[in-house]
Amino acid sequence: MTQKYLLMIVIFAIAASNLTARTVQITLDNGLVVVLKENRATPLVSGMICVRAGSKFEDESNNGFTHFLEHLLFNGTKTKSRLEFNEGFKNHGGYINAFTQKDLTAYLFVIPTEFTEYALEAQADQLFNSILPENEFPKERKIVIEEIRKDYDNPDYQAEMFFDSLIYQGTPYARPVLGPIDVIASIPREQVLAYYQEHYVPNNMIGLFIGDFEIESFAKLVNKYYGQIPAGQLPPPQKFTVNPPYDNKIHIKEYPAKISYVHITFPAPHYKDPDYYAIDMLAQLLDAGESSPLYKALNSPSNPLVNEMSVYLETQSDFSLLHFRATTENPKNIERIVTLVKRVIGEAANFDYNPKQLKRVVTRIKTDDIYMEEKLHYYGFQVASKLVDCGYAFVQGYADHLSQVKPIHIKTAAAKYYSDGKYLAMAMVPGPEKGK
Repeated sequence: MTQKYLLMIVIFAIAASNLTARTVQITLDNGLVVVLKENRATPLVSGMICVRAGSKFEDESNNGFTHFLEHLLFNGTKTKSRLEFNEGFKNHGGYINAFTQKDLTAYLFVIPTEFTEYALEAQADQLFNSILPENEFPKERKIVIEEIRKDYDNPDYQAEMFFDSLIYQGTPYARPVLGPIDVIASIPREQVLAYYQEHYVPNNMIGLFIGDFEIESFAKLVNKYYGQIPAGQLPPPQKFTVNPPYDNKIHIKEYPAKISYVHITFPAPHYKDPDYYAIDMLAQLLDAGESSPLYKALNSPSNPLVNEMSVYLETQSDFSLLHFRATTENPKNIERIVTLVKRVIGEAANFDYNPKQLKRVVTRIKTDDIYMEEKLHYYGFQVASKLVDCGYAFVQGYADHLSQVKPIHIKTAAAKYYSDGKYLAMAMVPGPEKGK
């Protein structure tokens, strides 16, 4: 194996919490992109490999395969039984976990530094050599179907499903991560195996390792265990456009819940667009708790309208959207909530933004990053989606780009995106109980 991958190391930054720490990105010969972050605060190493596999990459016939496959990958490899794999990490003082989202599946570990090589070998074995034993399918089917049933009885999940069906209609993003019960109940092993072999190839992955190591020697270990697997032939990229139906009316669904859920979606610039960071800063200011002009509009002392609210900028590889969501005790508040939210966002170009407010947002984000990096794998949870969808350069430069935003940038971007009043409003309100 050549060592040319070492020449592809790109130094990105010096970690704020440790002046000697470095972050580098390497690309192995087989296409696996890996980010290495030194953090000597504790004698631990965390590793996370993200696979570009999720409900976004499925179709109606195999919706739920990705999440089901995540479960199967803890059931043994060509060299390790299920018990040997799972107990092996525990016996070395380690921790393993995984999670599936619409755009990725992530596998992670945390382990004492002295057992780093064990963890690297075991994780690579899990990713590339799992056997998906047929006799484990009934057990995993039962577990996943129980997850689906539990979620179907959860009002939060029902609200999310309803909102997603409208926001992302006609696109893979409308599909649930868990999939429908009928698909999971009849999954044939050969189809899951084919999906695994197609998607679980190194050139369809990006890794993040953070902890107590020296980069040059750690890079050699990563290449030893992850770099020997050949690149695969990836499926052709899907072609679709996320275009919410901005019809300026409120779409209502009834469900036997005790509270009402409100969700409003607005257009937003792609993460490569020059206006992206200005709209992101606007979202941060609108989500700033009691100091937010939106919070003040919705929760006057004499007539509070919402229990909880949040504003966030959804950032995907191919689109961005600005979202508002809230809960309210009284469904009669919904129309007033929608009116006030669209008014505040429509007038965002006219607000007086204090540079000190903007600075506080950036300081909080930088502080949160440092705190999460010290918690190792929690940092992976935090950045996984952006790492996969936007790349590490975006993750690393995010706070610095946000710090360049000035009040005039927010005003200009808000006028561009929200002066026309486009929005999609949805609400799930209490309805009759099932069977009544």
